[in-house]
Amino acid sequence: MVKRHVPSILENLVKDKEESRYVRMIYAAIILLFILGIRLFWMQVIEGSYYKNEADGNRIRHLPQQASRGVMYDRNGVILAGSRPAYSIIMPVDRKKNSLDDDELTRLSAMLNKPKEDLKKKIEDNKLGFGAIYLANDVGVDVATLIEEKKDEFPGIEIEVNPLRVYPMGAAGAQILGYVGEAGPEDRDADGNPYKTATLIGRSGLERQYNLFLEGKNGSRTVEVNASGQPVRYVDGQSAVSGNNIRLTLDAHLQQAAEDAIDRQARNLAASGIFTTGASAVAIDPNTGAVLAMVSWPSYDPNKFSKGISSADWNQIIGNKNHPMQNRTISAMYPPGSLFKVVTGAAALESKVTTPSERIFDSGKHWLVDKRNSEGEAFGWINFYDAIQKSDNVYFYEMGRRLGIDKISTMAGEFGLGKATGIDLSGEADGNVASEQYKLKVFHQDWYLGETMDAAIGQSFNLTTPIQMAMVYASIANGGFRYKPYLVNRIDKLDGTPLKIYSPEQIGTIPVSKSTLDDIHKALRMVMTKDGTGGLLFSDYPVPIAGKSGTAETNGLDNGWFVAYAPFDKPEIVVLCMFEHSGFGSESAAPVVKQIMNAYFHLGDFAPAGNKETRKDVNGGKE
Repeated sequence: MVKRHVPSILENLVKDKEESRYVRMIYAAIILLFILGIRLFWMQVIEGSYYKNEADGNRIRHLPQQASRGVMYDRNGVILAGSRPAYSIIMPVDRKKNSLDDDELTRLSAMLNKPKEDLKKKIEDNKLGFGAIYLANDVGVDVATLIEEKKDEFPGIEIEVNPLRVYPMGAAGAQILGYVGEAGPEDRDADGNPYKTATLIGRSGLERQYNLFLEGKNGSRTVEVNASGQPVRYVDGQSAVSGNNIRLTLDAHLQQAAEDAIDRQARNLAASGIFTTGASAVAIDPNTGAVLAMVSWPSYDPNKFSKGISSADWNQIIGNKNHPMQNRTISAMYPPGSLFKVVTGAAALESKVTTPSERIFDSGKHWLVDKRNSEGEAFGWINFYDAIQKSDNVYFYEMGRRLGIDKISTMAGEFGLGKATGIDLSGEADGNVASEQYKLKVFHQDWYLGETMDAAIGQSFNLTTPIQMAMVYASIANGGFRYKPYLVNRIDKLDGTPLKIYSPEQIGTIPVSKSTLDDIHKALRMVMTKDGTGGLLFSDYPVPIAGKSGTAETNGLDNGWFVAYAPFDKPEIVVLCMFEHSGFGSESAAPVVKQIMNAYFHLGDFAPAGNKETRKDVNGGKE
């Protein structure tokens, strides 16, 4: 009996053991499933949004759309600053790594023909969280096609077509129009907030002055991409809104003529051994203050900034000792020299210390203080008209002695000197009017008679900008009215209707009688006759014209000035030119003024075929 029960007990033991193993396996499976369930719950519920964002980061691209900046037109509708479509290579900042590894940088550098260090720096400098990092702008279609073909090698790199700022006239008017660059951390939008997407903003000139009108509003595109980074479908987005168009007072034809005239004259001077360091010119409508042309030489090409200026180009510009980015017309200050004599003359005639017909004897130097004429000239008995015509110093030394410095400085202030004109450009200098108070405040020294004489001929502590002197002569030409110079006529809405219209702004009148202004007019007309300092170029000019030459010393070197307005009986235009370190203004600056006048009146090289002006060289004074 015992032997028969032994196998049964053993079978039961084996069976119990197997059942226990199955139970443990079931328990283990239940525990594993429980753990997986908890993990799944954690990932889908607790951290669901995180992983969704991670997945979307690989699947979704948020691409910015640059708004096209408003167009700047000249007074006749010629485009001075516009935009054209261009390929941009960008890297969205929501790319997972927000960086490129060394191998990707090397290959991309070779394709774009840009130093790897520059690309790396662009990525590292992206501190703003903008929608995209612009690695390269305005790449050729061949480069864009090559990158598109190798898209799988550069996951996250996108090719976008964006508006590129262009300046059709190149360096012409660069300091007036300005240039654009990417917004930085310190820049603010129209609402006063930091920019949230990569945006090109105005950095100088009118681009900066009117940036809030020109910049428009950027848009965006949201696209779904596959594992290779290829777009699959358009998800969402907001269209970009273009900026406002601006219509300027500038005349593109006159601007280019002025640019060419200064460049040509600088080369002519260099050929004769005179190496000018800079020049400027400005043309004004004396009846409104509208600026028709404005030149500062040397200049630079603002198109280089639109693409993202290279280190080499930037170093070339800032390394130029003649400062091509400076707008000399509004910010450079010089002694006005003999152009200032109309101010002294107005003070003398209004104060009754002389009459237009009174004659004084010019022996070549003043009889009280040893102050002389240029190159020792002596003109004998001369009156006010003769003194302006020949730009005589001795006569105005005497007027300075009779007036005293206070009356001269007061009249200078009435003409608008010593303070900015208020033109709609930043960076304008105030200039300075020589006075006893100024010397005492700055140098803590007493004033002397000789300094009054120097001030009377536009030297001493007198400093003016070219735009200031142009406005002085505009006031004389229009009968005594002072206008604020301006560059913008109108800002348009997107539908082309006016948003803002800028009208001429009269800011004062010169407290000078009509008879005194008539005397000054007559004298300035005589300057352009055979015996005047402007006679060499203008004595046979087909349009009646008036003007003044000037030469002023700075640090031992002479700057040359020349200003003219025409037609004499009803002036439409005032043109002024200033050449640094160039000698007599009648020789350096006058030819530029004539070329600008020719362009305005369609004379000489600017005349229609068969109506060319015939030039005759005549004798005349210097300065």
